[in-house]
Amino acid sequence: MFEVPLHFLIVHFPIALTVMAAVLDVRAFVAKRPEQHRMANVLVRWAAAGAALAMLTGLQLLGDRRQSSGATFHAASGLITGLVLIAVSMIRYSAEAREHESTRSTLEPWLVLEVFAALAVVVTALTGHRMVLEMMGK
Repeated sequence: MFEVPLHFLIVHFPIALTVMAAVLDVRAFVAKRPEQHRMANVLVRWAAAGAALAMLTGLQLLGDRRQSSGATFHAASGLITGLVLIAVSMIRYSAEAREHESTRSTLEPWLVLEVFAALAVVVTALTGHRMVLEMMGK
């Protein structure tokens, strides 16, 4: 679209949704208000769907260009981030399905993974931004 790669149009959604979901979940955990986890759960699911599309379009874009060390690191971190987001989404779906069996009084494993995914998505976004700046400068 307008000679802008599809990857550049898609990536902003999983970045924003992942960071927002992590902020909401940490806030809900600290404030001990489990009802606030619902919105973050929805955001994580959409972030996982967007990350899957971003991974596919990113790999397509990577295949069209010569690989540099920055592009390889960005691709690897993007794949890891996307797979972690998909795993978090699946774990949360499972936890929601069996929510009536236990209470959320301890730190959930998906929360730790989600915070890791949010940090990884920021690193991936920064390396991608640096690559775009390098391409524009050349």
